[in-house]
Amino acid sequence: MKKMKSKILFLSTLLVGCSTQTFEKKIETSDVDLLKEESLMRYNTNRLETMDGQEKDFISKALLACHQKKFTKGMGLLEQEMHKNKTNAFYWNALGTCYSLNKNFQKAMFYYDLGVEALPMTKAETKAIAEATLSNNIGLIHLNFRRYNEAYDAFNKARAMVPGFFTPEFNIAQLYIEFNENDKALGILKKLETKNPDDIDLLYSLSLVYYRKNEMDNSYKAINRIKKDYLNRPDIVGLYAYNLMKKNRLIEAKEIIGKRLYANEYDKRNKILLEEIDQKLKEQSKAEKK
Repeated sequence: MKKMKSKILFLSTLLVGCSTQTFEKKIETSDVDLLKEESLMRYNTNRLETMDGQEKDFISKALLACHQKKFTKGMGLLEQEMHKNKTNAFYWNALGTCYSLNKNFQKAMFYYDLGVEALPMTKAETKAIAEATLSNNIGLIHLNFRRYNEAYDAFNKARAMVPGFFTPEFNIAQLYIEFNENDKALGILKKLETKNPDDIDLLYSLSLVYYRKNEMDNSYKAINRIKKDYLNRPDIVGLYAYNLMKKNRLIEAKEIIGKRLYANEYDKRNKILLEEIDQKLKEQSKAEKK
């Protein structure tokens, strides 16, 4: 991939988030979660409750606590085992992940780097997955600091090491979307679609790419496949309402976007869209009266 521009292209009002983002609406069932075993942010409520009742090693217990936002507990479990695990790459990855979940990205990177240093001491049968996991998570840290070239290199390294590792491929697709390279993003997303055609973030990303390509029928088909319970998620609802508006289903579009509470980063976008829908409704009403 040629070197990305240092200055990010401005997106349309329809924003896209990488898999580092979290939303109030959790993914509750594994059948709509392609990345469930890989992404450090895709632990859902049901899975956490299931894990809570299982016997597990201290790393799993610590990660469970950190995903539940019990950071003092999770980091405490890890730190008390530090002396025994100085050469354990998975240990340092877990500690980095806890700090990443707590949004302390500089410390997260420090511990991920210690994980990389421990790789030569990792057993051969688990070394590739350890290195790929660390590389993917390091890529996510680069994204938080908007170091896009470094993020791309880290994701690309992770997917090359473990070809069945879907998360870095998905993250690369998000980078392509960010830089308006929609055909490249579409190629990756269509491949991932064969693995799980019902994944929520995958379908949203497909819909967004088709929107960017002005293929509104395909955009609607993709977003309309998202299970109804997730259509009011802050990032999804704006694109869904836009698709409804383009199909002249103005009342439905107004209802779905007008009654939702949004995350702050989506407020402005959705208010602009609501104003556009209202204007179209007024124009439609005037035309009917003539």
